[in-house]
Amino acid sequence: MKKIAVAMSGGLDSTYAAIKLKEQGFDIFGITLQMFCHQHPADELDNIDPFQEVKGICDKLGIPHVLVRAEEFFESTIIKNFCDEYLNALTPNPCVLCNKEIKFGLLLEEALARGATHIATGHYASIEFDEGKKRYLLKSGRDVTKDQSYFLWRLNQYQLEHTIFPLAKDSKEVIRKKVAVYNLNVEDKLESQEICFVPNNDYKEFLKNRLSEKIKPGNIIDEDGNVLGEHKGFPFYTIGQRKGLGISAPNPLHVLEIRTQTNEVVVGPKEKLYRKGLIAHECNWIRFEELKETIRAKAKVRFNTIEKACTIFPDPDGIKVIFDKPQMSITPGQSVVFYNGEFVIGGGIIERAIEQ
Repeated sequence: MKKIAVAMSGGLDSTYAAIKLKEQGFDIFGITLQMFCHQHPADELDNIDPFQEVKGICDKLGIPHVLVRAEEFFESTIIKNFCDEYLNALTPNPCVLCNKEIKFGLLLEEALARGATHIATGHYASIEFDEGKKRYLLKSGRDVTKDQSYFLWRLNQYQLEHTIFPLAKDSKEVIRKKVAVYNLNVEDKLESQEICFVPNNDYKEFLKNRLSEKIKPGNIIDEDGNVLGEHKGFPFYTIGQRKGLGISAPNPLHVLEIRTQTNEVVVGPKEKLYRKGLIAHECNWIRFEELKETIRAKAKVRFNTIEKACTIFPDPDGIKVIFDKPQMSITPGQSVVFYNGEFVIGGGIIERAIEQ
């Protein structure tokens, strides 16, 4: 029988994952990573001990619980990268890196070391094994409004082989009703939409506290080089941004480019945000080992967007992607994720937008 470690946060989805697997007769235990001094920076203000909450849930479900300390690894792997990316005028997606290195990296290894054969999480996605390809494939979750496959594109075959997504075919409302029966007081918890280590989802304040000596003000300019105002530090800006620029103009202006060498933020009209394609690197392919030829696919350049038709070309820098129609605000540092129907083909990190 499979022995499954359920990654538990104390929230609705991971709690339901544990309930569902226990009801199916699996030998399970809960496992939680402590990634910073408090599981969420807001917990200290609310006088909440999230680990005791998770342990309490496991006790009520009659399953063991393990707490794994990972503060130093999380700091050096996720938070440092987050800060470094912004200092390089990139807009990172820490959840994508965390899934690869922490949840399905460190946490998976800790689970296997404790006798588990698999780890289960509350992600809305699914995995299946293709006998013909001899590969584990990643698919989007049935509830498209909650699908999280976009954040999972960096998982390798080993990680997929040892992972189970119990929520793959369930909707949020069904999950909420089933969990309510157990009187665990988690069914009405608000969903976490923010970056877990950034208090109040204020990434600018977070960067200011950590990088104040490295962040300097500079000029906001138009495409002709005319100075329109002063920015507070380019890490506080991202491609496409309109609000918070602190400048007045007859028509709305958006961030078009960030120039690190001259410490300038270039702004312009919305129509200048559209680009025909992009170059991406650090690619990971799930449906096949490597991209050897040009393929057609649909792509997302950010979460919560509709997939857009494109052509993917192998490129010395990684891959080149050309969209059938120009896309707005292609942002360096973000993930581009490719789909064929419900299957995730793979993805990469956007290096830069291109005209053609």
